[in-house]
Amino acid sequence: MIVDRIIMLLKRRKMASKLGVRFVRSASFRLPDSICLDGQMQKLSLPDENGVKVAFIDLLLDDCYGCRVLQERGTQIKTVLDIGGNVGLFGVAACNSFPDAKLHCYEPNRQLEQYLSVQAQSAGFNYFMEAVGLQNGMIFLDLNEDSVQTRSKQDSDGNVPQIAFRKAIERLGGKVDLLKMDCEGTEWEMFKDRDSWERVRNLSMEYHLFKPEHTEQTVKQTIDDLGFAITSFVHVDNFGLLTATRK
Repeated sequence: MIVDRIIMLLKRRKMASKLGVRFVRSASFRLPDSICLDGQMQKLSLPDENGVKVAFIDLLLDDCYGCRVLQERGTQIKTVLDIGGNVGLFGVAACNSFPDAKLHCYEPNRQLEQYLSVQAQSAGFNYFMEAVGLQNGMIFLDLNEDSVQTRSKQDSDGNVPQIAFRKAIERLGGKVDLLKMDCEGTEWEMFKDRDSWERVRNLSMEYHLFKPEHTEQTVKQTIDDLGFAITSFVHVDNFGLLTATRK
């Protein structure tokens, strides 16, 4: 266990160094205001939230969504769809691994645009202050003190627009080489649109088990039914992370 922790720490420090970020250990880590992308230091704007600190380490140092894994495998990634972009850290990670890819990031929390816009400018991706769901419509956001835990619900009187999953894919060009999802349970509605899922080649997602009928097994079965082979699966409690590629 101690050896594993040391190895993880060294890997984090090595990756942080490549990104021009100072990292000694998680407890003392402070969010940076710049990062090295394609050999150039670029500006970052991040809220001082514990969830964002954890996300920075997970996404950019630990590669929890597997961008570097796909890059090392030589997987061709030309289009990336980020559903649940928060402040744009995945966008930064994906653009760092796939600098020539076209990336669309969706985030419904308008309070985060002041941060997301900076990351989009620095990393070179497009963002939309919209939710993504099964159908076009409106939603209501249940804002949490920590922005990474914000949840939504369908509401005709809501004040945040929602674009249909299929429309988001069409806006990107009709196919998705890499789909990243972290939408606090809305994934279960989008799973119903099987036709749209056929246009996705690789998937990296945080899944959520907020309902009794949603279990580890139903997640695995659903991903299999959609035509994907799971390449990694980490279950935590009522959520987890998985990566998958089309069979």
